[in-house]
Amino acid sequence: MPSQDPPAASTAPPSSADTPSSPASTTPAPTPRFLALQAKHAALMSTLADLQAQRAALAATTTLPSGLPLPVYETPEETLAAALKSSNEVIKEHISLLHKYNEIKDVGQGLMGLIADKRGCRVLPVMEEFGVAEGD
Repeated sequence: MPSQDPPAASTAPPSSADTPSSPASTTPAPTPRFLALQAKHAALMSTLADLQAQRAALAATTTLPSGLPLPVYETPEETLAAALKSSNEVIKEHISLLHKYNEIKDVGQGLMGLIADKRGCRVLPVMEEFGVAEGD
């Protein structure tokens, strides 16, 4: 029995019909939805750039409540630390003012209560007489 030799491999380069086509060579046309999303993305990027420019312009002209210019810091961390410190100081001041207000309000309500006792009436008519609403 004669031995059968395997068929010889072809040394010819593969034809284009033998290789699958690459995705880049057959890119489908963009869909209308894709085009709309691209347009929306471009519009949003333009708006973002405009808002950043406005922010920079406002930051350049903004001053502190004292009228002094805003300090410039080297790093965002320094800016954040200074902003937090300033915010905490403002909050402490507001709390202090609220405590003073509440003390004065308590004294006023006590005085209106004394007046109501002296007149022998309820506190509500006395409050109305002084122009103080029930919820104040």
